[in-house]
Amino acid sequence: MKLFAKTAIAVAGIGIASMAMAADPIVGTWQTFDDDGKTPKGVVKITESGGVFTGKLISTVKPEGKKHVGTTVITGLKADGGNKYSGGSITDPVKGKTYRMTSEVSGSTMKLKGYVGPFSRSQTWKKQ
Repeated sequence: MKLFAKTAIAVAGIGIASMAMAADPIVGTWQTFDDDGKTPKGVVKITESGGVFTGKLISTVKPEGKKHVGTTVITGLKADGGNKYSGGSITDPVKGKTYRMTSEVSGSTMKLKGYVGPFSRSQTWKKQ
């Protein structure tokens, strides 16, 4: 009986550790779109370090965006729980504007909202 209890505790511990090590749903490679939601714009890779998410532009289909490949476009984003994120900023490298950012991931879709004063922009990205 003691062996069974120890095995059950060890298996439960492994399961909890695996869940903790599982990637956050926002981590990965995302296809971005123009504000129309239809025209592909570029690809952003989002990574996590110390609970903070960062996104880097890794490719683009727009000629004016080519010089911005490699640019960090998302900084300081943190998880709020329930697949919601806030506290960060997102930069449109072509327009040179930086917005406060919130986002929510649902399956393979991420809805982003950027704010500058009373002005806001929204986009939907698809996970690749």
